[in-house]
Amino acid sequence: MLRWVGAQIAAPLRKGDTPDNFTLGIPETHTTTIEGDTGWSSRPPALLECPQCESEIHQRRSRDKIDCPRCTARFEYDAFPDLDLLELRCSKCRDQMEHGRRHPEQISVPEWAECNGCGYHWEFSHSFR
Repeated sequence: MLRWVGAQIAAPLRKGDTPDNFTLGIPETHTTTIEGDTGWSSRPPALLECPQCESEIHQRRSRDKIDCPRCTARFEYDAFPDLDLLELRCSKCRDQMEHGRRHPEQISVPEWAECNGCGYHWEFSHSFR
């Protein structure tokens, strides 16, 4: 009986009559991602907190200067890791993105971001040697 049940389960997966002809494949891990980019220059727009007046600072591109619209605070783009990141916004639909770091001991900026609204995914490009 057990052998018959196993054969019934495996039958639709076989390409031929021998047991080594299965059509099983490894599912892709990124099936929810519709579109995406890689690299810091492609980082989604960021919303940062001004350390002087606590206003929101929008940094559209990763290499844009960080300039508070409310006070006189101005920072070069490379000050990004020193400021508080409030959120990343999707480049496609402008929804707030989930983001995180995989290697917080080595990297002080977000390493990935994903939009639940449209499926856009961004990855920081790095290599450890």
